[in-house]
Amino acid sequence: MPVDDQPGLHGAETDTVYDRAGFGAAARRGSRPALIVVDLTRGFTEPEFPSGADLTAEVTAAAALVAEARRHGVPVIHTAIAYTRAEADGDSVAWLRKAPGMRALLEGSDAVTLDPRLDQRDGDHLVVKKGASAFHGTALAAHLSGLAVDTVLVCGATTSGCVRATAVDAVQSGFATLVVREACGDRARGPHDAALFDLQAKYADVVALDDAVAYLAETSDRRTLTQPALADLGDVPATSRWVTSGQVRLHVLDYGPADGVPVLVLPGITSPAVTMDFVARRLTDLVRPLVLDVRGRGLSDDAHGYDLAGYAADVEAVVAGLGLRDPILLGHSMGARIAARAAVTGRLSLRGTVLVDPPLSGPGRGPYPTTLDAFLGQLDQARRGTDADEVARSWPRWLRREQELRARWLSSCSRAAIAATHAGFEAEDFFDDWPKVPAPAFFLYGGASPVVTAAGAAEAVEHNPSAEFAEVPDAGHMVFWDRPEEGLAALREVLGKLVSASGGPRAGDGQRGDDEHGGEPE
Repeated sequence: MPVDDQPGLHGAETDTVYDRAGFGAAARRGSRPALIVVDLTRGFTEPEFPSGADLTAEVTAAAALVAEARRHGVPVIHTAIAYTRAEADGDSVAWLRKAPGMRALLEGSDAVTLDPRLDQRDGDHLVVKKGASAFHGTALAAHLSGLAVDTVLVCGATTSGCVRATAVDAVQSGFATLVVREACGDRARGPHDAALFDLQAKYADVVALDDAVAYLAETSDRRTLTQPALADLGDVPATSRWVTSGQVRLHVLDYGPADGVPVLVLPGITSPAVTMDFVARRLTDLVRPLVLDVRGRGLSDDAHGYDLAGYAADVEAVVAGLGLRDPILLGHSMGARIAARAAVTGRLSLRGTVLVDPPLSGPGRGPYPTTLDAFLGQLDQARRGTDADEVARSWPRWLRREQELRARWLSSCSRAAIAATHAGFEAEDFFDDWPKVPAPAFFLYGGASPVVTAAGAAEAVEHNPSAEFAEVPDAGHMVFWDRPEEGLAALREVLGKLVSASGGPRAGDGQRGDDEHGGEPE
């Protein structure tokens, strides 16, 4: 029952007094939340323990909230009260004089273990405390600040004790605070209702579970670009072009020259266009590179879908919108899959296609080597605020400028776009398109790539024997980043062949489009 509907909790006189005092204003919700699950340990959630009560409904609601937070990459912090034997038996903790029943909450005992119905993971932060507030005597405020959190959602037990104290200290520490009604429990209804009423009036917004879930979803995919990131564009020798594909506005970096052979560059799953600047600027003496911010990345719009059909339609829109005559499609990783799909629809006249280390995963095959959790963890780092040094721990071989661009631009990528594309890596088979990619087609791959293994390369040769293959020795999946000189030399050789070729039909001439391969999400 909502707090405001509780009979006898407050009346018209109380409302008048509180309104006059200026209480009850709405909390200003931020865009970077964290979830604090207060003391949902067995000693509080199971009635068999002296300090416990049956909090099944509240734990169920909290578990749903935790699951939603995880789905959207929101940090989860658990708290637990636990005392050493010396603290429990001694007289040093003043609170235990007032509440001696809490002495049973001993370190290592069943009473202080988290309720097993909650999904605690290694990445969760656990705050062990000695008092009611999760902030008192702990590093919680510093931890939240380090995560760049601006809003906390609080749930747990007990409402009138540790939940209330934590919420009060949260707002006093500068965080907008939401208390999730259905996920808070107490030993008795009266203190529970009174605490929620007081919190709503003075410290926090007491919200329904549905509201909290909607808020997490709203904030989870808020793409950001800082001023330093935008300033990077000032150092890029390219002109911004804009094209509309359906309702999606797409951004393209055009490096010129205007009379050069157009090469439409399609980057990977978490690579905005600017991150391929070091590739594009090394090609302008040979071709006219145009690098696409794929939908959901960089300056391009979000979209309702991220399947291959949608991506390929974007390629067609760019080619038509910019008047690119007989372009070359050059795709890396995800971009290679997009290039393959666009090449087989029959709606483009292409000079050729260059695929660089395309994901070969799919139904009945091994999974894509990088997990979705790893991608989303990197995205969370970027949105929290990362730097080149942190990026270097994951990508130590990259040039420093590429590490810096990664740090500044990854937060421009949509979480939904990454998740849907990764799902496509698992659900859709690259070999549905690859055998139909017409000549001239080139397949570049890293000699040390976990994405295109030796066996995968052999299978690619078998399924499209007319294509030309080139291995870049010692390069991983990030071919140009891992071995820039060798990778660019191999690419320039391939593009040189395509540019010098003349006469004969263009790739894709005379084909007819079909969508029978485009239904799975990517």
